[in-house]
Amino acid sequence: MVKLIFKLVIIGDPAVGKTSIRRKYLGETTIKEYIYTIGADFATKRLKISKDLSVQYQIFDLAGQQKFDKVRASFYSGVQAAILVYDITDNNTLRNIPKWIREAKKNNDGTLETFVIVGNKIDLKDQKKSNDGLLKKIQQELSKEMGHNILHISTSALTGENIDSLFKKLTYELLVAYSKESPIIADLAKEVKDKLMIKAPSKPKEPEFLPSKADVKDKALESIVEKRLRRFELEINHLKLEIRELHTDIHNLQDLILKYITDHKNLLEKLSLRDDF
Repeated sequence: MVKLIFKLVIIGDPAVGKTSIRRKYLGETTIKEYIYTIGADFATKRLKISKDLSVQYQIFDLAGQQKFDKVRASFYSGVQAAILVYDITDNNTLRNIPKWIREAKKNNDGTLETFVIVGNKIDLKDQKKSNDGLLKKIQQELSKEMGHNILHISTSALTGENIDSLFKKLTYELLVAYSKESPIIADLAKEVKDKLMIKAPSKPKEPEFLPSKADVKDKALESIVEKRLRRFELEINHLKLEIRELHTDIHNLQDLILKYITDHKNLLEKLSLRDDF
């Protein structure tokens, strides 16, 4: 069984629906009123993708307010993917996406594999104000920067439309990225491709700017040093997860021992008070 840990950040302007997307994906009730995120919210979700592969998501939902700029900076370390969210009813939130891209890349330590651009609130499509031309320009420029086609997905955190699809497609992109250094992961990625790459309803095909990362077969290989560093990083993440689980087990054992000692101490005190003891 291969266990992978992916650290994700959800970023974008305030009130675009970042927290609602996270809550909907985790199965929590989505609250219609805007939830003010204090700095960052953290959640985890573990999925068994196949009998041979499980993935744990570490999801950091970062506050969009300017006063949290310094707080956010510390959360980009070790991130493999960033979900860029904008509100389709507010074109300014789309116009600010490049700012979020710069922030993520500036504060990341070289682990960032990909982005996904998410147009949220499609339940309000009759109020849409986002500019499709601007979206394509941002998507094209980011695709060139990253060297592969950047996904764009339209979602509704209110109805749940495309929320699962968003995370499944992102997971497949990350599996393909790690396939470069591990033949085992490459085989697993092929095995689960149909399961993760949900086909969207038929619509006019949008032009591709560059081949998708998932389809690039002849991309230049990374240097031996880079491969080894990435492999060590993956192994360290696995060890951290196992240590965290072991730490939890130790705490549970300590609690049981403490309860045992306390119960026996109380029993001895009761017995000492009896006249016939």
